[in-house]
Amino acid sequence: MLWEMKTTLKKFDSIRKLFGKKKKWTSYTERSVTIDNDAYVLREITPDDIKDLLSIEREVYEGELPWTRSAFLSELSSKNPHLYILAEKEGQTIGFIGCRVIDFDGHITNVAVAAKGQGKGLGTYLLNEAFEFSESHNCTRVSLEVRLSNKHAQSVYRKAGFISSKITQAYYDDGEDALEMIKLLDDDQ
Repeated sequence: MLWEMKTTLKKFDSIRKLFGKKKKWTSYTERSVTIDNDAYVLREITPDDIKDLLSIEREVYEGELPWTRSAFLSELSSKNPHLYILAEKEGQTIGFIGCRVIDFDGHITNVAVAAKGQGKGLGTYLLNEAFEFSESHNCTRVSLEVRLSNKHAQSVYRKAGFISSKITQAYYDDGEDALEMIKLLDDDQ
């Protein structure tokens, strides 16, 4: 019986080696970055930041709040691998992104950049952080949903390498359809 267990473990180890083991993501290290001549501090989101995130959501989504305080708290306390980071400029939150690992998919749960930070590469930088996080968890793709009517966001995602995957009817509370978009990840990135 012990021999059978050892043989099974060796087979499992061979399979694990075949698929490779990428670096393990532990936590996000706060960092200072310059994007388009603007200095930002990127760091993990804490519960104390949620008020600022809701304010950005309200601005970006024209008064709507796609996520509530409790939704953010639930994600931040999840035991599943996740990344929730924000970008601050001069101490003020300008943008944020959330990504959760589900099997081999890094799913972007939420991304928003305040109007004064848009068009400067910050959103793309945040997406790239989510791609790196997803790759570190052996994801083969990154996915997200976007309103079918939100052509601007779809354009940003396409520039970042996303393609349209499928439409989910009546996905949003107001009955609007969602476009699922995916980006395939590979080792050449």
